[in-house]
Amino acid sequence: MDKKTLEINTAVEIAKKKYKQGDLVKASEIYKNLINKKIYTYDLLLSYGVFNMAIKNNLLAKKLFIFSIKKYPVFSKPYILLAEILSLENNFKEALKVLLAAQKIKNSNSEIEYNLSVLYKKMGLLKEALVSINEALKFSTSIDVYQVLKSDILIDMNENEEAKKLLLNLNIRKKNNLYFNKEILISKVYLNQKNYKKAESVLLKLKTLYSSQIALYLNLSNLYLKSKDLKKGIKVLLESIKRFPDFTPLKSNLALMYRNSGQLDLAVKTHLDIINKEKFNFNSYFELTTIYDFSDHQEQLNNLLNIDINQLSQIAKIYISFSKANIYHQKKDYQNSSYFLKIANDEKLKLQPSDLNKKLETGEYYRNLILKNTSNSGKIKDDNRFLFIVGMPRCGSTLLENILSLNSEVNDMGEVRFLEESLKEAEDLNKVRGIYKEKISNSNPLNKIHTDKNLFNFFYCPIICNYFPNAKIIHCFRNPFDNVFSIYKTNFLNQSFSSSLDDIAQLYKYHLELMNEYKSRYGSKIYSYDHDQVVQNPEESIRKLIKWLKWEWDPKYLSPEESKRNVFTASNAQVRKKINSQSLGYWQKYKNLLDPVSQSLLTCDSLIGS
Repeated sequence: MDKKTLEINTAVEIAKKKYKQGDLVKASEIYKNLINKKIYTYDLLLSYGVFNMAIKNNLLAKKLFIFSIKKYPVFSKPYILLAEILSLENNFKEALKVLLAAQKIKNSNSEIEYNLSVLYKKMGLLKEALVSINEALKFSTSIDVYQVLKSDILIDMNENEEAKKLLLNLNIRKKNNLYFNKEILISKVYLNQKNYKKAESVLLKLKTLYSSQIALYLNLSNLYLKSKDLKKGIKVLLESIKRFPDFTPLKSNLALMYRNSGQLDLAVKTHLDIINKEKFNFNSYFELTTIYDFSDHQEQLNNLLNIDINQLSQIAKIYISFSKANIYHQKKDYQNSSYFLKIANDEKLKLQPSDLNKKLETGEYYRNLILKNTSNSGKIKDDNRFLFIVGMPRCGSTLLENILSLNSEVNDMGEVRFLEESLKEAEDLNKVRGIYKEKISNSNPLNKIHTDKNLFNFFYCPIICNYFPNAKIIHCFRNPFDNVFSIYKTNFLNQSFSSSLDDIAQLYKYHLELMNEYKSRYGSKIYSYDHDQVVQNPEESIRKLIKWLKWEWDPKYLSPEESKRNVFTASNAQVRKKINSQSLGYWQKYKNLLDPVSQSLLTCDSLIGS
């Protein structure tokens, strides 16, 4: 090493020391003087780049890492740090290119493989992420952070037991950030397994050690949201917001809990507080437009309507477009509402292609399944305590479940995936009912009437009718045009078919054909619940339903808005109102939008009630 290079590297060490001591001005001054000398050692470029990352000057940091890669291409660290910045900017494709280039230059490098795994996970490419972390572990099996990342990936892949084994075998000392991450992941495993008590126990123990960790409170609130214990959730969020008043995700969760518990005024107030501090918070704007008309907040409304969607990220563009569509709908400007609805859904389809074919394949698989039922109907006394509500989203099922929940014996489970999960886990179909009952018993008393409102359980009607003796199915439906439009208008996060009018119409027709076949096959086990008839003739329709259920009549069933239950669906604001027919025929305001599927939907009318 020559004398000048040695001097440069010595000065770099002084700059590092000044930075550690908190003297950013002096550190910056040293680095700038060294750069001006134009003797670009590897240590100088890397250290100055890291310094700029630390002070959030990522633009200069990127330039330094790119220059370092060109000048010293065999060193892997600048590639990794450049990819990290690109990833923070959501430029995942470029970040991946950088890491793959590093991989070619330095094969069998555990740090590169680890960072590739982190990136693949962010991109949702879980199989690739798992391959990369396994490669990293080949070279460095004892590195705990690699094992923690592998566990995190396995949890995302729903391999909870394998993840739990890995995590429980790690011996990481307490009061260490990695220990905190490990325990958070263990709580997620229990949460995924719906073992809410164990998940809560893990998090509350962590709270005694890490009371200043924001992520702890966020995970606690997510637990209470999933376990539907909103009272505890609201309490922990109010406590945590006092500690961290500027952390928006906590307030977003609080607003969601207020909404789900029917405290709409508090939900509105919380979202307004968020957008007053974050002018372009697209999630709060969207949530507000579903429950509030901005009548007393014209400035905030103008801010929303003036947002240029072309300047937004794809996710923000989707949410703001849905928000504008909702506002124009309230203003009865259906042309503009249609315009923004189409933009929102077209962008969603780019992000997540329709899952229609997968749904049709599921329906056909169970439709054609040769069932060998060995169950003896009538011997299992509690099976008539299961009520499966099936149909399409936005069919009026939340109102139906609200009506049913007024019976004190009913445990409204909402949109659980217990049946789908039980079918995946069962070695043979005779074990499905036992697994399903066990899932219910983990978080619900078994002596109740359980309503399962996973609407896509209509795929599994043959399983319910053959392996759940005396269980009842209620098929909920409404006018095809209103139903299809309502699905398209709703920002569903996990139903990607909902962004295509053609696919919604196709699935709507398919579900009617399938349910008509099952009604013919299973007769009185399936009840036809016409939402339109209920909102037009409540007493006659609801009396008929209660009689079919063999429940004692009570006038309270005519006042579902008085139900105090928590509601977790897109209809959680509407069901707080008295039964009304205001939404009937709303599709006619959007005839032009629905025109491409109108012929298909007209044929559905003949299928309803046939």
